[in-house]
Amino acid sequence: MWRRLLLVVLAAGMAALSARAVLADGLDGVWLTAGAESQIEIAPCGDAYCGRILAVLKPSNPQNNPSTDVNNPDPALRDRPIEGLTILSGLKPGGDPNVWEGSVYNPEDGGTYDVTLTLKGDKLEVEGCMALVLCDSQTWTRVQMPLPSQPQSLMPQVITPQ
Repeated sequence: MWRRLLLVVLAAGMAALSARAVLADGLDGVWLTAGAESQIEIAPCGDAYCGRILAVLKPSNPQNNPSTDVNNPDPALRDRPIEGLTILSGLKPGGDPNVWEGSVYNPEDGGTYDVTLTLKGDKLEVEGCMALVLCDSQTWTRVQMPLPSQPQSLMPQVITPQ
């Protein structure tokens, strides 16, 4: 009986470790944008992936208050806060297993653009394009989460560039 219980516990532990390894290598997670300006949380939403601004680390206004979506083309949306705003949407696998394609909303200019995300380990190459010719890219870095067995907060650790 103890042997069977030990096998069940061992199998469950191995499954949890395998699931964690897959998750750590996938698109899911929290990403620090270039320049450490904000953290973006990417997760499944419906049949695709979406990304929302989890935290603004460098507010754009002088009072250091959370920024609002002042450049949105819809005046009714200009007072909504940037934190919590979905900026990546409709992300679906591209031709390569480490590539996703969808749309990105840029609160800095109020525009929505085609985006390609390419996963390279703990780095995410983010390339946004307008009309397939005018493109800009940046590299995001995965934010490491504490292990569940650690007594730390489950909130992502803020990584500051050195």
